[in-house]
Amino acid sequence: MNRIATVIKMHAKDKVMWHMSWFLILFPFLINVVIGSMLKLEEGYYSGGISSIFIFLLILGILTVTQNFPFAFGFGIRRTDYFIGTILMFALSGIVIATILLLLSLSESYITGQFHVNFHYFHLPYINDGSLFEQWWFYFSTAINLTTTGFAIAMIHRRYGRMGMFIFFPIILVFSLIFSYLCTYFGWWNTIWIWLSSHSAAQLATGLFSLAVIYSLFAFLMIRKTTAS
Repeated sequence: MNRIATVIKMHAKDKVMWHMSWFLILFPFLINVVIGSMLKLEEGYYSGGISSIFIFLLILGILTVTQNFPFAFGFGIRRTDYFIGTILMFALSGIVIATILLLLSLSESYITGQFHVNFHYFHLPYINDGSLFEQWWFYFSTAINLTTTGFAIAMIHRRYGRMGMFIFFPIILVFSLIFSYLCTYFGWWNTIWIWLSSHSAAQLATGLFSLAVIYSLFAFLMIRKTTAS
């Protein structure tokens, strides 16, 4: 247990990386406030700036392993301890991020109202249509899904090196192109859209969380056969 706590503390020491996400989300928000106050659009508008934090979480999952994986073994930390500690750190950060995003979505109208700006940055339709827990669950599941995705990608790189990346990404690209072609050829896009729209954001988030579990198990299998160097 002490070794797992050591891994969490090791991750937490890199405050710049773990807090960079808030700069990426708050800075564009302030820019939108300034632009909105200048334009004064009565009908309002929606900004996709919140997506920046989720993109960063994917990058964070990759960089976390890249920067401190070899360093951790200098403290006699086992691979299993490193894996559990890293997953717990992702979960803790997901809890914090989900909670803050939920609070910001609830207070957005008050904040923008003080500047007489009519735009939506944190509070978005569909995502914020459910109960408070459902909204929080969407943020949390999305965050943990992206960080574990980055974790799994980083472990592929640790296990197979650059050659693994040269093989992995083309395979993903080929499968994506084949899937897109089949959907277009057989007219599946409308069916997929209907299926997605028939589920709430929280229900889809449960699917993202399930994928996060799969990615985590895959990363665990990779980490057991990965060298520390």
